[in-house]
Amino acid sequence: MVMHQNKDNDTKSNSIKQLEMWGYDLEAFNEAYAGTEINVTAEDGNRVPGTSFISGENSDKWVILVHGAGGDRVCTYPLAQAYLERGYNVIAIDQRGCGDNEDENVTFGINERLDVEAMVAYARNDLKASEVIVHGQSMGAQTAALYASAVKPGEVCAADAVICDSPVPGMEYMLRSVFSDSDNEEDFHNPLSDYLIFTSGIASKLFYRIDYADGDTIAAVKTDILPTMVILSENDKVCLPDKVEEVYNSIGSDEKELVRVNSAHIEGVIDDPEGYMDSVMNFLGRYGL
Repeated sequence: MVMHQNKDNDTKSNSIKQLEMWGYDLEAFNEAYAGTEINVTAEDGNRVPGTSFISGENSDKWVILVHGAGGDRVCTYPLAQAYLERGYNVIAIDQRGCGDNEDENVTFGINERLDVEAMVAYARNDLKASEVIVHGQSMGAQTAALYASAVKPGEVCAADAVICDSPVPGMEYMLRSVFSDSDNEEDFHNPLSDYLIFTSGIASKLFYRIDYADGDTIAAVKTDILPTMVILSENDKVCLPDKVEEVYNSIGSDEKELVRVNSAHIEGVIDDPEGYMDSVMNFLGRYGL
């Protein structure tokens, strides 16, 4: 079930429930912003569904939002609103195994990064974007990080900057946390979790051509040379602060920034949208974005 973790899981309803828990007014957002459904095709043939929103300020700057595990694109709408209010256009996409994305295999950013590449290229070629930013949350931040590690500045599929909010530090790391039912890394290595990682890892390679090592965010970002911002949630119980900081420290880019927010997992934009976005705007402004 590693690859099929969302089987029989209503990711669309999960996003709505999450927004309700946060007290976010989804109805008001939908009334304020009319979205347009779009689809692009990734390098491996996967159809990438998304919704685009126009800020109304004749902007040619676009932000691509990548949601976390268990939900769909709607979960990123608080973030979409924050960008739209600041004059950026937005595309919110469904990750694989989520929402309307037809590929049911969840690969912790390994294949999902291809969807981001395709959407960035679409923004540049079809939407004539002058600047493109990728902003991911949780597993979406892991996808953004793996994506940034696989592209080079100047390529049509390369964003001008990447923002990773509470990135998952690695595929095997998160699976071990689930197998051990603990958020204490010292408990991750035990006979049962070692056995499950070994056996599921073999099955993953044989049947899905997915190597857990390719989803090691901390190792992958060494080749990231894009301007990259990492947002660390100090009260995070999902992606622990020390592991998020380790992701940041491993980024190969000379143009990087770490911002700490006094919030739980990916809730910085909910708790303090102004402060959160001030940090984002300061980072983007440094590169004329």
